[in-house]
This record gives sequence, C-alpha cells and structure tokens, in this order.
Amino acid sequence: MNSSRVIDNDLLDALMVPAKQGDYPRDSHAFVRIDCSLRVYWHSLFDICPDVLALTTPDGLAIYRPFMAWANERQLSLDWTYYLWVYQWLLQSEFRERVTPKIARALTAASAARWAVGDRSASGGIAVGCADFPELVVAWKSHHIDEGREIELVELDEPLPTPPGKFGYFTIPQFELNTFPGWSEILR
Repeated sequence: MNSSRVIDNDLLDALMVPAKQGDYPRDSHAFVRIDCSLRVYWHSLFDICPDVLALTTPDGLAIYRPFMAWANERQLSLDWTYYLWVYQWLLQSEFRERVTPKIARALTAASAARWAVGDRSASGGIAVGCADFPELVVAWKSHHIDEGREIELVELDEPLPTPPGKFGYFTIPQFELNTFPGWSEILR
C-alpha cells in the first residue's frame, strides 16, 4: 500500500477552506476532491442568488473564498442557515455598500427554502425575520408529493419585535401563519 496516497479523511480540514486547495497539485486526487466538495457550496450560493455573484468578478472567488474562511473560523453550520451567514459576512466585507435590499431578501428566502426542503419535523413552514427589513420571509413545505415548496414575502399589519440578532425564526406548526410564538436565534 502506498503510504503517500492522500485519502478523503486526510482532507477534512481542507474541504471547507478554499485556500488549502492550493496546497495540492492541480492534477492530484486531493485537489479534485476538494474542488468537487467546494463547488457544491459555490453553486448553491451563486446559482440560487445570482445577484450576489454580480457584486464581484464572474468566478465569484473574491466573495466565496473569504466567506468560506470566515465561516470555517467561526465553525458555522452550513445547513439551511448558509445564506444567512453569507448575508452577515457581506455586511462586514468590502461589498457591504453594494448589498441591496433585494439581495438581503433573496438570501433570506434561499435559507427559508432550504429549510422547507430539508426539515423533517412535523412543522408546516418557517418564518424568518431580519432586522434589516420589516417583512417576514415564509417558506412552506409541500402539501402533496407532486407540489413544490412555496416562498412568500409577508408584509405584516403590525410589526413584530425585532429579532434578537440580525435574524430570528420560528417554525409554523400547520400550514397557516396565525400566531407569533417568539423568535428563535439562528444557531451556529
């Protein structure tokens, strides 16, 4: 057995840090494995929220690489909250002056949609609030197997309290938004 061969387990630290990709030759298994792992996150950001890519060069690396390093340093979960973390990073970055309300809502909607696809609880939906805009972004799970999820921007008659952080959320037990149980904080 060749002891110099790199296996995926050896790459765990590099899988979330784009800068470490340069530690491996471009034609190596390790480089390709890291590249494939990272592309999933790149595409899930820029394909879903193309306005974020419009903030930078077409390869998006000026956003993507620093964000991934920031997320890794903070040990952030890149689950349904991935897009919320991107938004928070953008507000701290050199791109902060170019982040529009449209981008803020799109990233919030992408997070809510990801929750609706991935959540396996009995909840029917999720409402995500952001301190930067008054509306709620609501994502509903599919009612039937042949339906897709639904995402709504809900304008409220009476504003809710501001979330405890930049974002807050609450799950909706049924398929009707009729109560406000209070905000849950976004977990790392």
